[in-house]
Amino acid sequence: MSTRTLVRAARWTTVLAAAAVLAAAGVGTAVADGPVSGTEGAVEVGADFASPSISPDGATAYVSVVEADRTVTVKAVDTRNGTVTGRVALAGPKVVPVSALSPDGTRLYVANGRHLSVVDTATVTVVATAELPDQQLPAGWSQGDARGLVVGPDGATVYVTQYGSWNTPQYGPSRVLAYSTAQQRFTASVQLPDGGLTDPAAIGAPVLRPNGKDLYVGTRVGVVHLSTASGTPAVVGTVPGTEKALEYDLALTPDGTRLLAVGEDGHGQGDLIDPATDTVAKHVTLSGGADQRLARSNADGSRFYVSTYSETDGPAVLSFDSATGAAVPGETVTISEDQITGIAAGPDGHTLYLGATSYVSNGDGLTLDARLRIVSI
Repeated sequence: MSTRTLVRAARWTTVLAAAAVLAAAGVGTAVADGPVSGTEGAVEVGADFASPSISPDGATAYVSVVEADRTVTVKAVDTRNGTVTGRVALAGPKVVPVSALSPDGTRLYVANGRHLSVVDTATVTVVATAELPDQQLPAGWSQGDARGLVVGPDGATVYVTQYGSWNTPQYGPSRVLAYSTAQQRFTASVQLPDGGLTDPAAIGAPVLRPNGKDLYVGTRVGVVHLSTASGTPAVVGTVPGTEKALEYDLALTPDGTRLLAVGEDGHGQGDLIDPATDTVAKHVTLSGGADQRLARSNADGSRFYVSTYSETDGPAVLSFDSATGAAVPGETVTISEDQITGIAAGPDGHTLYLGATSYVSNGDGLTLDARLRIVSI
């Protein structure tokens, strides 16, 4: 078994154990393998788990990242010259952060463990923090962490997916929470169906149609459709044909007409779903024998992008025609780093922003280097 496989297999445990021995991370400078020109290059942003969100004009990337000292920060990166123009530390445990930008770009919402932080993007300061509501726990169980989030089209509500409570090897059902941006508190929650399965990784980040009323979440039992029309999320049902597909990651075209569900099961499978009818329009093959995740749509909805990893080829981003599911090999992106941890598509329709981590054994543990990589397709 290769070093790359061993590192990935122990990913979650090793990163936190090794981070304590790392040197302090730089504030952010252009890396040696290429200048940042607005279309190509990379910027150092921390140690690991970098996840970018891009401003509506494409000029700024807001990157949530784990630092070398195990703190979690948000950094604003000027995408034209590769400089870090602001940074702020977040509250909460030092675990993988997930983030989403408001439609107008004025607020970045970052879920870090069981904390939701609201960052004002103009000043790069935290303006509010809320804890996820307590889950009902049996004795000896722990609360679940946030898995992903999406902001409603009017910016009034943030929907957060949360893992179920756990006491290894047992896990409770996951749920969706609603956070009011005006009240700065969580106002509602709904439990997701789990089908009696207990897998802590069996939930993905939510996606929301432009009407703000139809929310979808990938789970162990399939793609779950929820209605938010009443202001409180309510389960409508599971998209037929996805019940046993183990599809966790979703991408929705900006017009809300096509939904891609990606299965993280190593078989390269996915489904194109028609959200108007909640039917699987087509089963698609993404890449056989590889690990897929982080599905995204481009700005005009013509492409879906999916990060992939294989032992022989390493990490890459694959491109697919969103109407047919056909692969577009000429748009495949390969990188020199060891893992892709975040993807954002720019408003220009042809630029991708990737969170990417390199890790090398240094005798005492792992040296981690997180970058924001900018790629023009």
